[in-house]
Parts: sequence; C-alpha cells; structure tokens
Amino acid sequence: MAYRWYSAFETAWRWGSFIAAHAIVACVLIGAIEVVQYILLQLGDPKLFDTIPLRFIFDGMDLAILVAFVVLGTLEAISVFKERKDD
Repeated sequence: MAYRWYSAFETAWRWGSFIAAHAIVACVLIGAIEVVQYILLQLGDPKLFDTIPLRFIFDGMDLAILVAFVVLGTLEAISVFKERKDD
C-alpha cells in the first residue's frame, strides 16, 4: 500500500474517534447507574438483605465499568497495533 502524506492524520482521527466513542459509552453507562443510585438513595440508605448498603454495589458497578473499558480498550489497541504493524 502506498504511503500518503496525510496517513498520520487519518490514524490520529481514527484513534481519536475510538477514544471518543468509548468515553461516550462509558459516561452514559456510569450516568445511568448514578441516576438509579440517586433515586434509590432518596428513599433512605437501602441495604441489600439488610446487610450490604446499596451504595457499595453501585460503586462496584462504576469501578467494574471503568476497569472493563481500560482492560478491553488496551487489548483492542494492542491487537490493532499488531495488525497495523504487520501491514
């Protein structure tokens, strides 16, 4: 494949769009979780089975989403980099 002078800009645009799309999806998911948590916390401090506060579960969900996006995003970047390097 012939090298074009603007290929670096295409690569930057592609990676920027991937990062933006992942950030938007993560923000929407975390935002939805926060809205549900806010609504439940307005009812008091509810507990799951009268032992575990629900805010711990919601904080765990936030953490799980962030870790999943970081790990899966890194693995995807590595696989794309290897694919691009082989070209």
